[in-house]
Amino acid sequence: MNKNVIEKIENLRAKIRYHDGKYYVDNSPEIADYEYDQLMIELRSLESSHPKLITPDSPTQRVGGEPVSEFTSFEHRVPMLSIDNTYSDEELREFDKRIRRMLKDAHLNDEVGQADDIEYVVEHKIDGIAITLWYENGVFTRGATRGNGFRGDDVTTNLRTVKDIPLRFLCTDHTEIPPEIEIRGEIYLPDKDFQMLNQGREEAGEAQFANPRNAAAGSLKLLDPNTTAKRPLRLFAYSFGFYGDSKFTTHIECLESIEKFGLPVNPHYKLCKDIDEAVSYCNSWEAKKSDLDYQVDGMVIKVNSLELHDRLGSTSKAPRWVISYKYHPEEATTRIEAITVQVGKTGTLTPVAELSPVPLSGTTVSRASLHNFDEIERKDIRVGDNVVVQKAGEIIPQVVKVLVGKRTGNEKRFDVPERCPACESEVTKEEVYLKCYNPLCTAQAKRRIIYFASRNAMDIEGLGPALIEQLVDKKVIRNYADIYSLKLDELVPLERVGEKSAQNLIDAIEESKARDLHCLICALGIQNIGTHAAEVLSKNFGTLDRLMDASVEELDEIFEIGEITAKSIINFFSNSHTQDVINKLKAAGVNVKATHSKTDAVSDIAGKSFVVTGTLNGYTRKEIEDIIKNLSGKVSSAVSGKTDFLIAGESPGSKFEKAEKLGTTILNEDGFENLINKI
Repeated sequence: MNKNVIEKIENLRAKIRYHDGKYYVDNSPEIADYEYDQLMIELRSLESSHPKLITPDSPTQRVGGEPVSEFTSFEHRVPMLSIDNTYSDEELREFDKRIRRMLKDAHLNDEVGQADDIEYVVEHKIDGIAITLWYENGVFTRGATRGNGFRGDDVTTNLRTVKDIPLRFLCTDHTEIPPEIEIRGEIYLPDKDFQMLNQGREEAGEAQFANPRNAAAGSLKLLDPNTTAKRPLRLFAYSFGFYGDSKFTTHIECLESIEKFGLPVNPHYKLCKDIDEAVSYCNSWEAKKSDLDYQVDGMVIKVNSLELHDRLGSTSKAPRWVISYKYHPEEATTRIEAITVQVGKTGTLTPVAELSPVPLSGTTVSRASLHNFDEIERKDIRVGDNVVVQKAGEIIPQVVKVLVGKRTGNEKRFDVPERCPACESEVTKEEVYLKCYNPLCTAQAKRRIIYFASRNAMDIEGLGPALIEQLVDKKVIRNYADIYSLKLDELVPLERVGEKSAQNLIDAIEESKARDLHCLICALGIQNIGTHAAEVLSKNFGTLDRLMDASVEELDEIFEIGEITAKSIINFFSNSHTQDVINKLKAAGVNVKATHSKTDAVSDIAGKSFVVTGTLNGYTRKEIEDIIKNLSGKVSSAVSGKTDFLIAGESPGSKFEKAEKLGTTILNEDGFENLINKI
């Protein structure tokens, strides 16, 4: 192996790790995203040419491998106990007194000096998901959720996608790196990313997450790490679990070492000389927490001395040396002026409380979702009611309760609609939801067209909600296929549309015709189909016609689709109105084929199952698997009776032997190339 290549690869990895630390830990990037991307491209290229040099801790290996069928159990070497809660200054001071009594009873004052010398470290209590990370000789090896405190789920593959988590410690002094150490932290979603995630799910007709914590938890428990990688999960590390013979004496030293290793620690921690200072610091953040870009539901107060951690010990549920100071959710009282009904792009009717504007958690709230009509009945919510509102997860306004004692008798019960407020069609109840199934409903049409033109779909620049509202109201367009028949003289007379912007829009519409198939599938607005599911369908079917002809059984066999989504797809394409709209899209010249899929003659590969094993010379394993997927084939990690082809490189091992026994067709790289060249 060329020594220069090895050195170049190691230098690139070191540079990338350094810049990861500057970006994710220090929050002070030194290079632009483009420069960083060029370093990654160069490293991937070198590793692709020399696959034997790829290591698990390389920055290129954050996402890889097949989706897992289920998570295995992970036993915590040191239990991840819960933390006792308190809600007042008095309870915090009682916590301090309790510690002092225990120290006095155990005659420990002589060990720690005077009782007044007890220091506390106060940190933000991040509203996320507790996880544990194990490093061996500075390399990330395993990670898990807290679970019940004694056993969690091994989510190593998903945690590798979180860029805050270094795959190798950034510390350059190897004498400071212990042979084995456990770091604990909190996985969370920043507020803006959470809002964008929910917006995308709403547009895709998927259920929204209730709060950032639920979104983070759901993302960690996805079986496909490629999907997790698309969620902008972040980490704050806060302590060591197991640290072996490492000579730490204080919690502050632990936080400083964690930062040195290259993991982000919340910057707002503070060493307090006594409980008075700790209480003051906790209270100082209650009014400021809404300024943060992540959710904080309180503060955590820890004794700084690790020796005292050991001496104070734990109950069966929680350590005695730590407590959390929980903030009461901020609430406001206001009046419901009206209840309106929104119609989503998939026809779901959602009641919304129109409120007298009220300040809450840093913003003025004037609307709150009432979720569904059963919720209105359960809480007996009426127009004119005085209500208490708070933000779910500090973000989404919701009505917590009705102040029944303030009723005057003039409040009006809300009549559950029997017809769609937009098109007057009868609505159907499905579980707790009401739905309008009229394909010509104008409210649905607007939402569908907005989604069709959005960045995650056909990305038609200049075609925003206000313009779409005008186009539909004036009956210039009725559905998203009509976009492609728009003319300049239809656009220019509209409000805030000049001739230049109209021409730019016509050009953008024309450009969108060439978008890849997965963009179109996403843009169609099929219930339960977002950007990732659209990519999966595009790779599996290659053309829109093949997808439209697919059976429930074919769709259900695809990992990540499943029976419910399969039925949504079948129902969508069986609708005669949908078929008419798609025919218009085809007639307009909109691309209906996957760009990288040879879909006109894929009979030798489409639907066939492949396993790749051994060392390949002309391809990396990922490259060969991507070719198979782009040709509508399936890739598996294990040989079985359902395997059609085994592609074997050098030293193929046991998979080769099993394939021979089963009579599976075995191809070398030349044989594989002959197979794809037939297409």
